[in-house]
Amino acid sequence: MYNSVIKSSSNISLNANESTSVGTLNSNYLPIMRNDYSLDSVCCTKRTLHTFSHMWIVENFSSYLEDPEPIICLSSAPFSPVSGMSISTQWRLVCYPKGNYGASSNYMSIFLEYIKGERDIKAKAEYSLVNRKCELTEMRKDIQFSVYKCGNSRGFINYVKYDTITLLENETLDEDKLKIYVRITIMDDAITEDTKYQEFEDVDSVNFATRGFESLVKDFTQLLLHSTQKMSDIKVRVTVPYSSYDDDAMQAPVVFHAHKLILAARSPVFAAMFSNRTLENTTNTIDINDLHPNTIQSMLEYIYTGRVTDIKKSTVELYRCADKYQLEDLRSQAEVALMSSISIDSCAEILLLADQHHSKDLKSRVIQFIIGGNLKAIIQTDGWHRYVACIPDLVTEVIQATTIE
Repeated sequence: MYNSVIKSSSNISLNANESTSVGTLNSNYLPIMRNDYSLDSVCCTKRTLHTFSHMWIVENFSSYLEDPEPIICLSSAPFSPVSGMSISTQWRLVCYPKGNYGASSNYMSIFLEYIKGERDIKAKAEYSLVNRKCELTEMRKDIQFSVYKCGNSRGFINYVKYDTITLLENETLDEDKLKIYVRITIMDDAITEDTKYQEFEDVDSVNFATRGFESLVKDFTQLLLHSTQKMSDIKVRVTVPYSSYDDDAMQAPVVFHAHKLILAARSPVFAAMFSNRTLENTTNTIDINDLHPNTIQSMLEYIYTGRVTDIKKSTVELYRCADKYQLEDLRSQAEVALMSSISIDSCAEILLLADQHHSKDLKSRVIQFIIGGNLKAIIQTDGWHRYVACIPDLVTEVIQATTIE
């Protein structure tokens, strides 16, 4: 085994992470039917494909070809997907610059290894080298998906003749650096949704259903925006302290008018609140003093329309709000937005949030960011000292992850 200094970088600009759904049903399927078709019900089987990429840079590559050792094995740092069901899995690239045994002795070998995960993964990979012009060369890809068990590796024994890599005219090496690019596609399990029944006489009814849904969203938006005391049966009164004054100074309450039936239909918490002789139910007022008015406005927008205009605004508090009122879809959307906003300054607060709300995927994503070369900068931030340093168990978990890494 040969030890070396290797730089590893993930999710470069060559290709962004992608997620596609195979078999997704939409209204485009139905209008092609003619009047001689009879359709009473429909169901859809979905399978999602998650694609992510990674680049591995091996410095002083020619030195491995000149090394007297007959077999040299190099390994990249672990890397993970940034979204999807397999976000907690870890992978790495393994390279034999001068081949691995017998028939591959004149070739460089390259493999993808599945090193951490709780389940078998169906995946396929595409390997390339990046030349001086940032062009992908020597592309080789798996023909079909394979099942990766934890510890398994797959790839190409005879990937490319290693003597061609060093030829100047090929422009493969940039200052003697070999850049290996891999693009991995993971296949989730197939899911068949429940059958949906619909009665209609002709194709126009399908178009009518689509237009009807958009009209419904529009009407419910107007219902929320223009609700008055006469039209609604519940007030949501939000009061928060002024941050610029002393703790006892309170901002004037912001009142939203809403409807018990709609709130109860969307949230189990509100349903329980209005099904019993609670203070809120008897006074027709919900008092909230731990969330800001803008957050409550976004929550109500989601409850009435299924949408949030700007989910990236105050995402941390919106996540807390969704968790508090058990709005699972909103919580999932906020979690995805948080994953995409992880940075050196924000990761400490997001880590604490994930820990408090038992979000395994979000917590894993933040810890991977921290131990992926950012720990030194993060522990010097105000956020680290404010949110994490005072919680020994959380600090210990990060340290243990660093040790494992």
